[in-house]
Formats: sequence, structure tokens, C-alpha cells
Amino acid sequence: MMQQTEYRPVGVRLRAPRLAVAYHTMSDWVHMARGAVAGISRVWGGSGAVVLPVAEMSATATVADALLPLLRLYDPDHVAGLLPTLADAAHMDPSSVDQVLAQYAAGGEDREATWQRLRSLSLQTPGGAGLADQVDSWCSPFKGVHQDQRRFQADNIVHLDQAHGSCGSLATVPALPGEPVFTFDLSGVDPVVALMVESRIGAVSEDAQSEREVVELPVREEDLPALIHLAVTGAPRPGWDPAGRCATAEGRTPAAVIASTPFAHAARWTTRMIAVPPAPTVWVVGESAEDHALAMLCDRLYRHAVWIPPRLLADGGPYTEAVKAALYAFHGMGRLPALPILLASASQSQDDLQAWAEELNRPFNEMAMIAGDGLPGPADITKAKAVTLTELAAHDGTLLLADPGAYQISQRAPTSQERESISLLTPLQVPEAQAAAHLGAEMHWYVDVWLPRHTLPARTALPGSCLTQDTGGFPDTVARAARSTLSFISANMGFATPDNRHARPLLHFPSADRVFEELAGARGATVKRSSAGLRAAIAVEMWGSYKALAADLSGPVRTVLDSFLPPAKQRDGNYGPGYAIRGNGYVALEDIQKTLGSGTFDTSRDLVDRLLAANVLRRGLLLNCARCRFEAFYRIEQVGAAFDCEACGHTSALTRGRWYAKDAEPHWYYALDQVVQDLLQQHGDVPLIAAQQLRQGAFSVLWSPELAVTDAEGEIEIDLCLIIDGRIVVGEAKSNHTLKAGNGTREAAARLVHAAQLLSADEIVLATSRKAWSKGTLAAVTTAVARGWTRGPQPVVTELVGVGALT
Repeated sequence: MMQQTEYRPVGVRLRAPRLAVAYHTMSDWVHMARGAVAGISRVWGGSGAVVLPVAEMSATATVADALLPLLRLYDPDHVAGLLPTLADAAHMDPSSVDQVLAQYAAGGEDREATWQRLRSLSLQTPGGAGLADQVDSWCSPFKGVHQDQRRFQADNIVHLDQAHGSCGSLATVPALPGEPVFTFDLSGVDPVVALMVESRIGAVSEDAQSEREVVELPVREEDLPALIHLAVTGAPRPGWDPAGRCATAEGRTPAAVIASTPFAHAARWTTRMIAVPPAPTVWVVGESAEDHALAMLCDRLYRHAVWIPPRLLADGGPYTEAVKAALYAFHGMGRLPALPILLASASQSQDDLQAWAEELNRPFNEMAMIAGDGLPGPADITKAKAVTLTELAAHDGTLLLADPGAYQISQRAPTSQERESISLLTPLQVPEAQAAAHLGAEMHWYVDVWLPRHTLPARTALPGSCLTQDTGGFPDTVARAARSTLSFISANMGFATPDNRHARPLLHFPSADRVFEELAGARGATVKRSSAGLRAAIAVEMWGSYKALAADLSGPVRTVLDSFLPPAKQRDGNYGPGYAIRGNGYVALEDIQKTLGSGTFDTSRDLVDRLLAANVLRRGLLLNCARCRFEAFYRIEQVGAAFDCEACGHTSALTRGRWYAKDAEPHWYYALDQVVQDLLQQHGDVPLIAAQQLRQGAFSVLWSPELAVTDAEGEIEIDLCLIIDGRIVVGEAKSNHTLKAGNGTREAAARLVHAAQLLSADEIVLATSRKAWSKGTLAAVTTAVARGWTRGPQPVVTELVGVGALT
């Protein structure tokens, strides 16, 4: 196929990084979580970062599975590890201080000076191979500068302690002169409450206080209800003046104080965008590190999320009244649309969650409001609803800390297209992020590019080499397939000078064929088009698109195409809609008119002309040889004043006797292309029609013909291979209602699931032209997923029945 060049609309956005920080929980996870929050508070965009607790100190350690679906939605650019320090070890075991001081004290140095010198040194920790493999199977972060890398590995995990300067991927936001950072002195506060507060406004670690102008506001016992209100709602409680008792903060309003907290500083030169409204409010109930991390993930993805340790809600507790009063601020009246508050947990049972929901809703159950007719009715109050983590993750959400002036740039760029692969022919016009003027020339920002109707799946298996065009030298940038966009880092990774410091890559949006090739290759497998796939690809090329082909295969044109297929028992002679010669059907225009039921030739003539132009049909004559009487179809270009017999080679004059005796002149007939004929006879229409049905309502669909996937276990053919709005959809599409293999349905189901695993499918579709699959088919595939899916999120299994018409 020739390359097509055209201008296409392209969307561009600049933003801060999305960062997930893993920390070791050690023996006091609350202490370590506070350290992680302080760590992300320094990083530009850290107010949009999340934390991931890792329980074990081993190379194979991973985060809790409960967090992974939401982490996948969050779509981190980078995964970092927070290295524990000697100060953390001393917190866990104070006796370790004496051992360290005895071993490393310098001559004449007092204990305090030695400790201050050593306390921030990082502990040696095992590698993060387990975490890296887990992230690789669920997410698609940047993998480094190696353009052919198709796995996220342990050495791609960034160490957060390397982000001390305003440069690189994790730029530090300094406090500018005259603009102090406000925090609270939480040393005397319950550590859990302190973590709630810091998770909302950020924190400054002791080691980083010397680098900033930090104003620590004093906290008294009477401030605790207001602090809890701040931690829950994100806003100061009316009437509370946190700056009133601090001389350096005197005169600042509560809102001004909150606007100068660590997370507010981390979000400087960005604007918060929630891309998928309306988003739910989420309350996460639980005492574990995973519950806290889940709440932070939800807060980043949705409108607002709150972490609620159950002991703070216990009857008679010191904070119960304050926590409930803050929570009740979310029970707004008359809000439309009426989205419930979602109550979720990584540690609580569903029964416990339901009990908490009933408890929190109880004060509002009997409330009523006066309607327009003066009669009381139920109050329109948002209530809490207990949900599972699966239900929670079904709510799509995206948080972006975007550049205020470049969060939505539309351009028209020249592109070339070869099949479904699209390449940008010129670099995009990308401005400099506003933060660069404040954080230094070496700071990186992130560029999202989206090409309408060409959404790639977010997979690490797609290397940078297939997302940018090869320019023959060191690559300009690092690129990744993110959720809904192709993202790259602003820094020029190649030969950079002050004049070309920023990357200007020629981006490439690969076809579905290339995507499936890369997905399989990352798992040691290969893909190629099966025989059925080759037929489908040729047919699609003839029609111009699989959409156009599927429309003809499932509409009135299908009856015309079927008319070229004689019944199996009638290989020769008239069979009604056409004339058969050795099993091949030939149809005249008047027969097509009858098949369509058209009153005039116009509709039939237009259809035939369209199919002739696409080489689906060929015009010719039915003639017989004067020598051997061999009857055959001869295309128009094969016939002149005479024609050569296909059987014996004899040249016969085109005279009376060579065509149907009752016709005064030779009669035009039409023959169906052999590939199309084979496609119909082998039921190759079912996958095409199924793909067309699956694409309904989708914004972006990338299609690949039927593929054969091969690895060490053998070859497996897949009928459906699509990427629908970035989701990988594979499956079987049959004219019958069974999955067959040498050892029955279970083996066929296991093979299908294995192929889906190699391609990291999000959905497995069972499509059939029958009204239903045979009993047990769906259960066999579902069981095979449960037993055989070893890596990444399990796909959903769906049925699609009644596809097309049985022929």
C-alpha cells in the first residue's frame, strides 16, 4: 500500500511527572509513610504523587495486589524507591544509635555532631526485582534511555534521595525568598492523625528544613478538631486561625497558610485537571499501610479521598466527634448528579464496610425536606455506599498537574500513513513549561501527545524505538505509551546544546500489527498472519478498510456476495441466482437485481460498478471451446475476436455456438474474486463482523487480521485482535458454537488464554454466529483464566452471539 500524506489534528499537553514512591514499612509503617510523604513534598508535582508500602526487605518484595488496579489507572511516569536512613533504623531500635556512634565517631567529635553527620545516610536495601516485575506487568512507566528495552527492570527504579537538586526527572521546588513554607508542629500529635494531616498538605523532613524557609506553626490540644477537619476536607475549618499564635505568620489568613504548605509548593506552576468528570468522593476505612496508600491513590484519581482509621471513629474516642463532623461536610444536599460516597478498604471485610456505611449514614436516614408543594419528602443527601476494590477501580479517573498555559494545545501536523501506522513528518511545536523558568534549565517536564482515533495500549512492551522514528543517531528523547497518550520527556537525550536543549522527536504511532508483534516479542513469542488472516488482510485492502468490508458482509450486499456461492450439491448449471461451472458461481446483472429486490437496474448497476472498481468482481463471458467443449469464465481482457481455451489451448473464434445458444449475443457475467470467495466459504466473515460490532461506541479502534502466536509451547491462532480505546481485545470468532482442540474444550480454552497472556489482553471475547455457545464453553475459558493467568491483571471474558448470518 502506498503511503498517504495528510494533515491531522494532534493534541499536546505539558505537565509535571506522575510519581509512585515505594517505601519499606519496617516495624513502624506510619513513621515510614510520613517519610515518604515528606519525600514527595519536595518534588515538583509531588502533590500528585502516590506512595506504595512494601512490607518485606527482600529483592522479591512487592506491593499489595489490592493497590495494583488503581496504580494502573494512575499510570505513573516513574517509580521511585525511598531509601530508609540510619535515623529510621534508630526510630525502630533506639539502641542502634550507640552501635553506630561507637563505630563511626571521628576523633574529637561529640555524639550529637556525629549523629547529625550520620543520621541521613541511607541503609543498604535489597534490589527491587520483585517490585519492578510487578510494575512491568501492570503499568507502563519510563524505562530509561535504551530505545529497544521492552521491560521495566529494577535499575529503572529511581532513588528518591537523588532528587536533592532542581534538575532532572524529579526537580525540587525551592522556597523562594520571602515565601516561607508553612507546616505544623505535629511532634505531640497522635502519629496517625499527623499522617492524615501530612497526607493532605505535605511535610518537610528534618533533613530538608535547612534548605527552605520553614515556618512551623504551633499546635495545641484545642487545634486538633480543626486539624482533623483540614485532613479530611482539605480546607481549614471556619473560625480557625492557625497563624494567630505565630509571629512569623501573623496576618496570614487560614487560606493563605494552606496555600503555602509543602504540597501547595510542590504544585507550583501547574494547574490541577481531572479529565473524567464526574468523579466520586472516596472514603477508605482501615488501619493498614495499604489503606493509607489506597486513599492517596483515590485522592489523585478522583475528586477527593479520605483515609479513615477505624479507631478514630470508635465510640467515645478522643477524635470521634471531630472526624464524623468533618466527614458529614461531604453529605451535601441537593447535589446533582447524586453520586454516592464510595466506602472502600484494603483490609476490612465487605460486611464490616457495610456496617460502617450504615453507621455513617444513620444521622441522615430520617431527615426530610419540604418540597415545592409544601409536603415533606426524603432529603436529597449524598450517602456512603460500601464497594469492593473491583467496583472502585471501575470508576475511571485521571489526575493531571498540567502546565497552566499548555494543558490543551491543538495543532494540525503533517503525517504519513502506511497501513495503520502513522508518522509525524515534522516535530511538534511545543513551548517551554512555565516551571522551567523557576526550577532551572536542567529540569524535565513531560509532554503528552494524543492522535485522535489512534490510542495505543499502555504497555512497557512497546519500546521507544517503535514510538519515535529512527533518525540514525542517538534518540532525542525517551518515550512511552501512556494511558490515552504517547508521552515523552522534554530533555534532549542526544547531542544537546543550549540552543537544542529540548527534545523535538518525530513521533510514530504504530499499527495494531506492530503493537502485537512487540507485545509477543517481550514475552519470547512471535506473531504472524495466519492463512485466514492473510485472506482477511487482502479483502480489507480491496474494500479500503475493515469497517467498509464488515458493513458489506453484514448488510444487503452480503446477499449479492452469497449469490456467487452455488450449493455444494450443484457444481454445474443453473442454480437460481447464478450459473455454476465446476463449483464456481457466475452471476449476471439481472440476477443481482433480483437478489437485491430492486425495481430498477440503477442500484444493482452502482453496486456492481463499485465492486468492479475494488476488484471484488470481474466482468467476463461464459464460453466453451470449439475443439474440446471445455466451458469456462473468461475475463473481458482475455477475449477479443478469439479466445484461447484454458484446458487445451485451442484458439476459438468468438462466434455463435461459443456462448449460450438462446442468447443472440454473448452475455456479461460477473465472477467473485477467489480470496473473497474463500473468505466466505471458510467463515472468515465472522471475525470481521464481530470486530465491527465490538467497535461500536469506541473512540479509537486499531485492528489486526487473524494472527498465529508462536512460543515454545507451539502455535495458537487468534481470530480477534483489536486495540479498542487502548484496551487489548483478543478472542475466538466461530460460525459454530464450540471451541475445539485435540483434547476438547478445556484444552482449547487453555490455549486461547495462553495466547491472550502472551499479548497481555484486557478482554477475551467469544464470538459466534449461533445464538449461544455450547454449554460449558464460557466456564471453561473463565476457569482457564483463573488457573493459568500468571502475570498482570486478569482479562474479563465476554460473549458475543448472533454475529452476522449463518451461511
